[in-house]
Amino acid sequence: MKNPLSHWRSLAAWLMAAALVAACGGVDSGGTGMTAETSSSGRITGFGSVIVNGVRFDDNQASVVDDDGTARSRDDLRLGMVIDVQGLSEPHSGNGVARRIQFGNDIAGPVTAVDAANSRLTVLGQAVQVDPDTFFGGYAHGFADVLAGDLVEVFAFYDPTSGVYAATRIERQTALAAFTLRGRISALGSTSFAIGAAVIDYSGIAPSALPALSNGLSVRVSLQTAPVAGRWVATTVRTSQRNFPATGEAEVEGYVSGFASPASFFVAGVPVDASGPAVSFRHGSLNQIANGVRAEVEGEMRNGVLVASVVDLKQQGGGRQEFELHGAITSVNAAARSFVLHGVTVFHDNSTNFTSGSAAQLAAGTQVEVRGGPSADGAGVLATKIKFER
Repeated sequence: MKNPLSHWRSLAAWLMAAALVAACGGVDSGGTGMTAETSSSGRITGFGSVIVNGVRFDDNQASVVDDDGTARSRDDLRLGMVIDVQGLSEPHSGNGVARRIQFGNDIAGPVTAVDAANSRLTVLGQAVQVDPDTFFGGYAHGFADVLAGDLVEVFAFYDPTSGVYAATRIERQTALAAFTLRGRISALGSTSFAIGAAVIDYSGIAPSALPALSNGLSVRVSLQTAPVAGRWVATTVRTSQRNFPATGEAEVEGYVSGFASPASFFVAGVPVDASGPAVSFRHGSLNQIANGVRAEVEGEMRNGVLVASVVDLKQQGGGRQEFELHGAITSVNAAARSFVLHGVTVFHDNSTNFTSGSAAQLAAGTQVEVRGGPSADGAGVLATKIKFER
């Protein structure tokens, strides 16, 4: 006969373990063992849990804030936004639990020029490059609909070497209470500095409310919506360096800058050491790391430095990013060969591969997994694969 005391001890231990898993929030796949502290910075590449740098973070219990520290909703997150995630991960599983998600635009202001031939915009004096992986919100036909004078929010990877913002998402706005700009200071003077071609007047801000300004410092600036004598008037100036914890797992995507050697360079402002003999390289090699190259680095923070285990060199000009959506279809437009999932319009065509079902079975409420890239206009996803999830 089983010992009753042993039975109750076993039951108590099981309940305690279950409670710990519940406290972590779990993951959609039912994974457990969320033990590793992790920080991740990159673009949102999927939903049904928020997906960043290939990790599917359960965001059910996450606090979501913008760059001003204002609480926001998970519904404010969009494909292509660049976000910072703090949480826990399950090693080698691709699953995690997000505790905190922070997002913010790099530029918010008026479009002053559209260069259709080179897929480039000028916004607040900054060069904004559009590529095949750029998503558009509020534009039915993507880049083709953007006009000078439009108000937009730009989410991007900034390249300090060229001064160009590689747009990951461009969102049209009907109004903006303030303009914003994130970038590196140059031409610092006693009352002004430059970010790209924009001259910023900070003379109206009390010295005590300013960080220690210096050329090269990354800042985020709030601006009045009308320039004065050719200068944009700053209302706030804050440092905008990414501050990953000194220890823990970490992943970051962005442009390489400050390259001194494979043991000393930066990606999106985070110090990186990729000199270890066991570092794995994807889509390139060690000798291709250089200023102006976009990379995703995975590894471990040690004394504030990201010691790389994997370096993925990204294709210049985009076009290789896969996006992933999981969940229940909201609505279907059979004539347009499209449906809506997590607020994203998903298109399918004759090249789309269907698994465990067919296009005729697409219906509101049906659970599917979608993989694909932005549609040609950047206003939705063109599915390469659609799997019906039973």
